[in-house]
Amino acid sequence: MTHIYLGAVAFGVTLLFASFLLGGKDTDHGGDNHDHGDAGLGWAPFSSLRFWVFLLTFGGGAGLALTLLGSSELVSAIGAIAIGWGSGVLAVGVIRSLTKKSVSSLVGTKELIGTTGKLVLPAGPQKPGKVRVDVKGRQEDFVALVVGDGGDLPTGTDVLIVEEGDRGSLLVAKHEM
Repeated sequence: MTHIYLGAVAFGVTLLFASFLLGGKDTDHGGDNHDHGDAGLGWAPFSSLRFWVFLLTFGGGAGLALTLLGSSELVSAIGAIAIGWGSGVLAVGVIRSLTKKSVSSLVGTKELIGTTGKLVLPAGPQKPGKVRVDVKGRQEDFVALVVGDGGDLPTGTDVLIVEEGDRGSLLVAKHEM
């Protein structure tokens, strides 16, 4: 049995290093619904690479440790399965919980009201253009429409973002400095 436990640890650690080196994401197939309330097997995350890494690594390690400490084969096997399964389920559960609560760096157009930008394409009241805005340390481009009777504004004009428009566009006005 010692060889089986050593093989499990070696395979689990190999999977772990391969996921680090290849930069792969967990292959948890289940769409956006991670609670699996209707799946019936939400407690059995077999499709998760993370689950298998933890099951093999910690289960194999526990089985090896129990064997070397003189436990019977049955106790070692039960301990290995329980610890491996528990650590795999716990790891997947923690990651799922964290991803539900993760903070996004995406910026909504409502957050941009009152900021300034620069037109990279000319814009007018009925002629959509494009405005570039510095957001959270990077530059983002948005569709821009000039408000009211602001007239057409050429490329390079500094604009003030006044309001959110239709479908994520921004209503802008010439920014007087």
